[in-house]
Amino acid sequence: MKLQLNPVFETFCLLGYPNLGDTAKKEIVKKLDALGVNGAAVYAANFPLVERYYDAFASRAVQTEGSALFEDMSTELGLLLIINLLLHPQWLDDFDAVSDEEATAAISEGITDLLESDEGPIEALEASELSDQAKWQMTALLQQPRKKLALVIDAINANLATYEHAYARLASEIEPLLEQLEDQLEKDELSSNMSRIVALNPQAPVIPSLANPLIILVLGDYNFVGLLLNRMMGGRNEGLTETEAALVAKALSDPSKVKILGELKQGKLYSLEIAQKLELTPATTSHHMNMLLSAGLVEVSKEGAKAYYSVCRDTVERYRAWLHDRFL
Repeated sequence: MKLQLNPVFETFCLLGYPNLGDTAKKEIVKKLDALGVNGAAVYAANFPLVERYYDAFASRAVQTEGSALFEDMSTELGLLLIINLLLHPQWLDDFDAVSDEEATAAISEGITDLLESDEGPIEALEASELSDQAKWQMTALLQQPRKKLALVIDAINANLATYEHAYARLASEIEPLLEQLEDQLEKDELSSNMSRIVALNPQAPVIPSLANPLIILVLGDYNFVGLLLNRMMGGRNEGLTETEAALVAKALSDPSKVKILGELKQGKLYSLEIAQKLELTPATTSHHMNMLLSAGLVEVSKEGAKAYYSVCRDTVERYRAWLHDRFL
């Protein structure tokens, strides 16, 4: 089956920005810099297509009552909403059939899952290290879950045709990128870090994204991969690319992440065990583990409902070899 963009995910992301203005551009350049590349140069070389995609969408975007919810939406609230929409695709067709109780239960469970907490959603939010903005937005969603979900769903449904317009305008440029990513997947030519994250959920389909072109995320039954990310990471390499080495170095510059790796040297652990051993909150632990995963320094194995982390010896050996070849 050919790789395709997910209309709901793309529309959700496209609604987050009226266009890729200076603020969004600065955020992307900053993320690229964090990957160890020249963010401004990489943006100039690769992101004009993304800018045209957003512009094409903005030219026909339909404003609804729910459009305001996308303004200043925190990353955490965005994840919570899109996870629920992907887990419940039937909501897009018939949300009137969803009861208040069902909506409340879905949002409550989504918050505790996102924060990896055994507490209730309010307690989990209070104990988390999320920004005040994210806490306020999630608390507001908990107070009126069905009403706010309905507004978000109305905004997406009103703009699915707008997404189709944007895609059609740029199909001649997007489809070669989709074919290239599909070929890289078939030939196992994803960058090492991307390959490891996709392997966390090998049965799940890979869904590319142009609206979020740097994403690597496992969401429910989907692996979302930014359409430009493999190009940024340099593809499969027996050694480490400069970008991969920079990610490892950045992870090792943080004492907390080094301590986590030290604990994992003794044996595999799941998130709550790591949090308890280092006296960290679940949210902080999740942040550290995502960074270590992105750097390829840990790998995950599932046992039942739990995901166990262990040190990735392959990355450690390749980083040591990279240091030797690069500097000695």
